[in-house]
This record gives sequence, C-alpha cells and structure tokens, in this order.
Amino acid sequence: NKNSNYRTSLYLSLQMALREIVGGEKIEPLLDNRASVSTKLMELTSKKATEFGLTLISADVKDIMFPGELKRVFAQVVKAQKEGQAALERARGETAALRNLANAARTMDENPSLLQLRALQTLADSSCNTLVLGLPNSAVRLPKRGERTTLPTTKPEEE
Repeated sequence: NKNSNYRTSLYLSLQMALREIVGGEKIEPLLDNRASVSTKLMELTSKKATEFGLTLISADVKDIMFPGELKRVFAQVVKAQKEGQAALERARGETAALRNLANAARTMDENPSLLQLRALQTLADSSCNTLVLGLPNSAVRLPKRGERTTLPTTKPEEE
C-alpha cells in the first residue's frame, strides 16, 4: 500500500509541476524545446521525490498534446504567419523589380542612344524576315520628281 502511495504522490507531483511549467510558457517554446521542459520538470520534482525517499533519475517529455480547439487555433496562427511571410516576400520582389525599372528609366533618360541600341538589339533577335525602320525626315533627303540623285560629296577642308 505504501508503494502505491509513493507512486500516486510522485505522479501527482510530476503532473502539478508539468502544469506549472506549461502554464508559464507560450506554445511555440514548448513545442520547439521539449528538453528544457524536461529539465525544469526534474528541478521542480526531484526535491519532492527525495521527501518520499526516492531518487528521481530522469523525467522526459516525449510528446506534447493539446486539446482539439487549441490545435486548430495554433494551426490558424501558423497559417497566418506563413501567409504574412509570403506577402512580405512578394512585396520585396515587387520593390526590387520597380527599383530596377526606375534605374533603367534613369539610364535611358541620361543616354537616349541606349534606347535606340536596345531597339536594334530586339530587332536583331527577332525572327522576322522583313524589317521596316522609321527614320526622321531630317535623316534622309528624298529626291523630287524628275530630279537626279547623286551621292553627297565631301569637300576637302580648307586650312
């Protein structure tokens, strides 16, 4: 009968200590670090075991289980955190893309010829057989009807 009382008393002491530990912690640290729960459990119950004439060698926490409603709430919190992290990553990506576009626009403003080079590069990469280029009127002088065309000649520079 005494043996039964020791077991019951030690069991109740362990249970009360566990409730004290779990009640003072948040859920995530409990789940992430069961070893610390075991250490705290040993600290809280080894003295009580000694009072019963017992030596407590170890007290390990193998699994932490929560009631169904608490599991659902915890799953919702984890889901919300993951969604928040995903939204943050999307926003970071969009910010980086906008920054790149702004840098490209600034570079094009500073060097307008880059835009023409980029257009030519795009044309060269295309698989079209026909290429139509639009040039400003000042770039090409078209002959009038009946006028004979000649190539421009360069005049020697005078010294």
